[in-house]
Amino acid sequence: MSADSAVTALRSPEWAAEYLGMTVAWVLEAAERGDVPCIRLKADVRFDPIAIKAWVRARSKQSGAPIEMESTPTEKELHALRAEVRALVSASDLAISADETARRLGCGRTRVFELLKQGALSPAKSYGRRTMVLAASVERLLADGAKPVPPPRRRPATQIEAEILDLKP
Repeated sequence: MSADSAVTALRSPEWAAEYLGMTVAWVLEAAERGDVPCIRLKADVRFDPIAIKAWVRARSKQSGAPIEMESTPTEKELHALRAEVRALVSASDLAISADETARRLGCGRTRVFELLKQGALSPAKSYGRRTMVLAASVERLLADGAKPVPPPRRRPATQIEAEILDLKP
């Protein structure tokens, strides 16, 4: 199972509530108690459709009494999925913000945007107005040398004033 399919296979509490015919609040409380199989991703709770369907089937076989789920292949698959998702969460360094990029490079945000424009840094897919940078491109830039691509040269103000005075007829 690829990393993308593991993430996209997970469902929201709203999906679980609709599937179970219960309220979202009930689903979240049941997940907190451990009654409903779920996956916790930091502050979020997600649901594996296969585990939810197996949980419903197991409960429907009983006469309404709450039961504990037996160790089934579905639970083993869920455990493997949890491990895979945890690995993804810990690899949250795939794309970093412009602020974090500036901190790692020891420069300002303006310099980060210059490096993006020059192609020295690779942009990550952005959502909304937030600019994200691939962490690998930052590491590559740091590995190439302590000093990234030099900023464009700026002329002193006195030189610019002299050029302006030379332009006057």
